[in-house]
Amino acid sequence: MARKRLVATALVAIALSSCARVPDSGPAVPVAIPGASQSTDSTITSVNAQLPGPGPDSDESVQAYVNALAVTRNPGPLGDRYLATPAIRNAFSQNPSMVVVRGGIEKSVQEATRDEATATFSANLIGTVDSDGVFEEAENPKWQVQVRLTRIRGIWLFAEPPPLIVPENKFTESFSQETVYFSARPSTITGPTPRLVVPERRWLNEDIGDQITQIVDFVLAGPSEALSQVTENPLPNIKRTSRVAVQDGDLVIELEPQAEAMSRDALDAFVAEVGWSLNGKFSGAVRLNVGGRALDVQGFDARQDLGSWRRYNPAIVQRNLPTFQVQKGTVKVLNDPSARDVHRPYRLGTPVLSRSVRVAAISVDLVRFAVVRDEASGQRLWVGDASGTLQPTLRAPQIGRPSWGGNRATVLVPVGGRLFEVGVGNAGQPSEVQVVGPGGRRLRDITSVRLSIDGVRALIVAGTGVYVGTLTGATGRAPVLSVRPMTVPGVPLDVSWLGPLDAAVAVALPDQQNRVALVRAPVDGSLPEVHGAIPNTGGPVRVSADPTENPESLVLLEVSGKRYVLPARGGTSDIAPAVATAPFYPG
Repeated sequence: MARKRLVATALVAIALSSCARVPDSGPAVPVAIPGASQSTDSTITSVNAQLPGPGPDSDESVQAYVNALAVTRNPGPLGDRYLATPAIRNAFSQNPSMVVVRGGIEKSVQEATRDEATATFSANLIGTVDSDGVFEEAENPKWQVQVRLTRIRGIWLFAEPPPLIVPENKFTESFSQETVYFSARPSTITGPTPRLVVPERRWLNEDIGDQITQIVDFVLAGPSEALSQVTENPLPNIKRTSRVAVQDGDLVIELEPQAEAMSRDALDAFVAEVGWSLNGKFSGAVRLNVGGRALDVQGFDARQDLGSWRRYNPAIVQRNLPTFQVQKGTVKVLNDPSARDVHRPYRLGTPVLSRSVRVAAISVDLVRFAVVRDEASGQRLWVGDASGTLQPTLRAPQIGRPSWGGNRATVLVPVGGRLFEVGVGNAGQPSEVQVVGPGGRRLRDITSVRLSIDGVRALIVAGTGVYVGTLTGATGRAPVLSVRPMTVPGVPLDVSWLGPLDAAVAVALPDQQNRVALVRAPVDGSLPEVHGAIPNTGGPVRVSADPTENPESLVLLEVSGKRYVLPARGGTSDIAPAVATAPFYPG
C-alpha cells in the first residue's frame, strides 16, 4: 500500500501518533561513507551550544524556538532544548515533517493557567515535506497550528511537538534532493512481470545525518500516493531493525523476521529499489540480513551485486544524445557529439523523413521514429523502424508532436484535443487514451504530451493548464492517463521532461503575454524556477529538453520560428537564435 502523505493541519497530531520507523535512541549517528563529510556527536553538541534557550517568559520561549530554526532544523537538538519530556522528544525526532512558508512567521501565546499556555503559529503556506521526504503542495495557503506549552521548574517548554518551519528562501539549503526508485506494477504498459523501477524525488533534511538509513526508510515506506498507481511496495509493513551500515563496500540492511516469508521476486524488487536509490553511495553488493545472519529464502541470494539489481532498468541512457530539428520539411541533426558535420541530414534508411515533415520524434535508442507530415487534406502521422518502412496512421487537420518516452513499441500523440496511442506493429489501429483530471473530469483539449523515460508517467498541456500523471491500462481496455495540475506562473504553451523528475514548461508570462519564459517545474510541486523573456511575434512555441536520468544542461526553445538554447538552471540564451522549427531531443 502507498504510504499516507501528510497535510499541514496534521503535522502536530502525527508527531504524537505511533511511529512507523524503528525507534532510535538519541540523535542520528552517521554511516561511514567514503569521501563524504560526516556529522558527529561533537557536531550535535556544537549545535546545542548555539541554540538560544527557553526561559521563564512564554513569549520569549516561543521566540527562542523560532530563532533556533535559523540555526538547525534537526529535531534531535531542537527536542532536547525545547520539549518537555523524553516521550515527546522521541515522537518529534521520529516524524520530522516540515512546513515550507513564504514570508514571515506570525506567532502569539495565550496563557490559560499559571503553568499551561497555547502558542499559535501562522504563515503563508507553500507546502509540506513529510517524514518520508515527500513534498506536498499546499491547497490552501492559509496555515495555522496551535501547540501546547507547559511550565516546568519555572521554564516554558512545548508539551507537544512544535512545527518545523522552513522559509522559502532557505528551502534549497535546508534539503538535499534524492531520487528514490520504486517497483513498477504489472500492467499492459509494463507487462505481467515488469523489471522496472520508477523514480520519485525525495527531500532529505540537511541537518540530519545518516542519509543512507533515511533513504532505505523511504524505500521501505513505499511510493507516494500519487506514484502508487503505477508502482508498489514489494515489502509492505516490513521495517529495518537497526541502522543501515556500509561494510567493506557492501550495503548491509537488517530486516524484521517477517522478511523471510516474502517471495524471491519481492525481495529481488526491493534490492533493485535500494540499489538504484543508493547508486553511487556504496561500491559493493546489497546484503539483506535477519538477526545478524544472511536472510534465508529459497532461491534468493541474500548478497546481490550490481549486476543483479541493475536488471531492473530505469532506462538510464548515456549522455551525449544527438539533438534534431525540422528544417524545410526535413529532419536534420542539430547537434551530434559523435559527428563533425552537425548539419548533415539524419539518415534512418528511409526518404520519408525528408518529405513535408512538420514535427517529429525519435526514440532514445535512435531506432524508432514518428513524423507528422503535411498532406493535401491535412496532416498524417507516420510511425516505423529505422530499418523498415514507415506506416501511415492517424489523419487530421492538425496533429501535435508525438512522444516515445523510453518506449520503443508505442507512441503518444495529441490529435484534435484528444490523446492517442499508436503501436509500431498495429499502426492502423490506434487507441484513444482516456485522460482523467481532478474529480474524474475527462480532458479533451490536449495540445502537448511528453512521455517519461520509464513509460508510465506523462506531462500534458490541456487548455490553459499543465498536468503530470501516470499511465495505466488493463488487458483489453484503453489506456488511462490520470493527471493532476501543476502550478506554474503564466499560461503553459508547451512542455517537456527535463530529466526524470522535472518539467521544462514554456509559458506566456502573466504580465507580458507577448513574451515567452522557461519554467523549470519539479513534478512533485516543489518550488519552480523561472527565467528568460523571449519576444513572441506569433507562431508556434515548442520546448524540448533531455528526458534522461543525467540530462544535458541546455533546453531547446522555438519561439516565432527562431531557435533558442537556454541553460536549464537559468540565465539567458548562450547561442544566438537561428531560423529553425521544431527542435527536439530524442524521446
